[in-house]
Amino acid sequence: MIKREDYQYLRKLDDFKFFSIEEFDKIVGQMEHRKAPKGHILFFEGDRRDKLFLVTDGYFKIEQTDSSGEFVYTDFIRHGTVFPYGGLFNDSNYHFSVVAMTEVSYYYIPIDLYEKFSLTNQTQMIHLYSKISRLLELHELRVRNLITSSATSRVVQSLGILLIEMAKDDGSIPFQLTSSDIASMSGTTRETVSHVLRQLKKDQLIESKGKYLTFLDKDYFMNYTS
Repeated sequence: MIKREDYQYLRKLDDFKFFSIEEFDKIVGQMEHRKAPKGHILFFEGDRRDKLFLVTDGYFKIEQTDSSGEFVYTDFIRHGTVFPYGGLFNDSNYHFSVVAMTEVSYYYIPIDLYEKFSLTNQTQMIHLYSKISRLLELHELRVRNLITSSATSRVVQSLGILLIEMAKDDGSIPFQLTSSDIASMSGTTRETVSHVLRQLKKDQLIESKGKYLTFLDKDYFMNYTS
């Protein structure tokens, strides 16, 4: 059951405000709010795709592997995000696994009603198109990153993307970040990542304590994402 204050909060969000009151009430009637600890598995790759999720607090990590288990795609999701929009109206299964990187709170949204009401609402469809276009822009930036010949540049640009998407106002990443995570994002090895991080620390561009990363010179990393 959604509380009154939650109802009002959800109604104001762009992801819901274009629905009619009747449609919105039907969606909210099947929504639930949940809290979970760090390490909680939200769903596994291959699970039936029957829900969208609205993260209200905390951070999640996305992981996807190929059939060999050697290639790993890594991404992160922060609070204020509805996901996954990829596969909307088309896919019947999730294409990646999601695990909580911190304590989290979230709503789950019935995807059948959300898709049904969106398809008959032009304004809602324009909103969804805009959100998916933004996701494509970010992925285009990552593809551009992966085709550069310099492994060091790939690592620094991946860190720049993390700064844009995940960092708090003080430049800190609020969850532990491993060399393997950064290596997966930048298409390089853990050894290369460790070498680059050591140099960045030496140059006082970042600091790292217990795998928690803080950007000391934001402009340096932002230059790699323009």
